[in-house]
Amino acid sequence: MKCWVTCVVVGVSFFSVTCFGAKEKTLRFQNTVRMGYDDNIYNSDSEKGSGFITDIVNITSKFNFSTRTDGLIYWQPEFQYRFDADPEFISYQDIYAKLNHAWSSRVFITLADRFRYQLKDGQTGGGLGGPASDNQNYFENDLNGAIDYTINSSSTFKLGGAYLFRVWDEKSYGKGTANNDFEEFTASGTYIRDINPNKTDLVLGLNLADLEYSGSRGGYDSITGLIGVDQIFNPESVGFVRAGLSAVSSDNRGVSDDSTSPYLSCGLDYKPSARTSLNGMIGYSNRRSDNSIFSVQDQFSITLGGRHDITAKINLASTISFIHSQYDAISTIPDAKDDYFTFNLRSSYQINRNNFVELGYRFRSRSADSILKSEWDGNRIDAGWRLRL
Repeated sequence: MKCWVTCVVVGVSFFSVTCFGAKEKTLRFQNTVRMGYDDNIYNSDSEKGSGFITDIVNITSKFNFSTRTDGLIYWQPEFQYRFDADPEFISYQDIYAKLNHAWSSRVFITLADRFRYQLKDGQTGGGLGGPASDNQNYFENDLNGAIDYTINSSSTFKLGGAYLFRVWDEKSYGKGTANNDFEEFTASGTYIRDINPNKTDLVLGLNLADLEYSGSRGGYDSITGLIGVDQIFNPESVGFVRAGLSAVSSDNRGVSDDSTSPYLSCGLDYKPSARTSLNGMIGYSNRRSDNSIFSVQDQFSITLGGRHDITAKINLASTISFIHSQYDAISTIPDAKDDYFTFNLRSSYQINRNNFVELGYRFRSRSADSILKSEWDGNRIDAGWRLRL
């Protein structure tokens, strides 16, 4: 990770300093305070429970420099006190900045950078697959750039690139025997053809990825060719589908392997009424591993979401997701699999223009086989107050 400090400083400083030159600025502030109880605060089979108080601040600024250039900065720190956990106080950060520029009537440029300091996700914990329960945090930075070129009224070409790195708090998990710190370079080219004006777009794409873990864990190179369709069925329904094939060359702790795997991604957004919206997504791909034993994994995922405004002031939102991961055998380590399920439900009531109260519930469950050695579930409930200015 020789250049992560440079990326963070240059990326965030560039966007922050540039915004002083904006001609028009808008600022939105939101503060959410929640109190609740989590019966598995570490997301592990220890099933340690704790009450908590969390404060989430969100500050979003939009800037217009000219009719051709605009930008956005998003900052969301989170502070949490846990009564029966170690450490008791934790904090997270999420900083995002984006700059858009119309170079000409045909060329559009986007530059974005996201820095995060957060808790691990559900699939990296437990047994041989994750860090100690009291230190599960990491920071990562994702720098992206893209150029859109309009060929003619019905054709567009997009060229993009990104650099992503992740560093874990726990040194032995990041750079020790597990070697989970990584950096990843990606590049993509996409051709979009309007084959049915304002309804159907044909998409052809080529994606490249190069990932390297720290130490002796290895990494992989992949190339994915895909074809897809974006479809507007009617004003209430919009969908997409992508299908293709990935060729992967991996090095998993000194064991090399070349393989191919299918790629699939499809989704649908549906708004049956002014008060109700639904969305769903299905995906299958070969990607970086969520588990420290392996370098790559085949992942199948399903996500469903919905929102309904019961009245003008009361709304209900829910998401359900399921992720199944399959890991190929290496050396003396056999095949492995990992299932992770989450369910979220949240309701809010608008007291007045600026104040809201809310209730939330989250259930998550992880089941992994004997190699990964992890099986747990957890429930979390909270009540909160949100101020929006």
